[in-house]
Amino acid sequence: MAIIDISYQRDPATGQVLFDANGYPIYGTNAGANTYGAMQARVQNEVLGPATMAQIQNAIQDAILEYERESFDFNRMRYFGDVTGSDSDLVTVQGKEFYSDADLPVLVNYPHITKILVLAFANRYPLIQRTPQWIDDQSISTTWQGLPTDWAWDSGALRLYPVPNGGYPLIIDATIRFAPMVNTSDYSVWSNRAERLIRVEAKRLLFREINRDEGQAAAMTKELMGDPDVGRQGILAMLRREATRRAGGPGKLRASRNYF
Repeated sequence: MAIIDISYQRDPATGQVLFDANGYPIYGTNAGANTYGAMQARVQNEVLGPATMAQIQNAIQDAILEYERESFDFNRMRYFGDVTGSDSDLVTVQGKEFYSDADLPVLVNYPHITKILVLAFANRYPLIQRTPQWIDDQSISTTWQGLPTDWAWDSGALRLYPVPNGGYPLIIDATIRFAPMVNTSDYSVWSNRAERLIRVEAKRLLFREINRDEGQAAAMTKELMGDPDVGRQGILAMLRREATRRAGGPGKLRASRNYF
């Protein structure tokens, strides 16, 4: 079974990943990628009991939902506003303080934003994350505008302070969701780099909720979390360590569970 790093279409000038109109990264050529159908077949073959294909599909989707809010290296991306060829774009508008998924579809696919920068005067300036209450206290005048220096997640939208006085592209680093796998030929990082994690989690759910086999469910939990009795680390720890190594070691990106 082939397990590959998924490639994406990129802007030739900047190398930035391109996004579609729904805010999902656009796949490149991924010959030999492990598919959703292959994952379903393997789970079906490995689970004891009469689990139906619909139940297997639900378990796989639930397993992805369990981990897609956690930051690994393969689901953390930089979105660069105003990149040619990307259908999902975000550039500030003069006088506009709040930006929702109507302005940038990718916002609904970000469980966690780690950094925002603003591109101005050919430089990239980091914005400071604040609470909505902090911006309320600072943004007294609705007419005072300037280059944004701060941001907050407020009522399902990105809020900037000060209110922008012009059009500035925003650069967003975040944990991203991927388009759900529906057809058997579909694939994503969850059926490739994280295939074993999702497959074992799906089996754990099936053993616990469908087959009512607590012994097998406990065995899958050890596969996920590790077994200290035999000195074996779990799949989740291995993926977290790999993410840290790929980021250059401690002090940079660390895989962690984060929420708004």
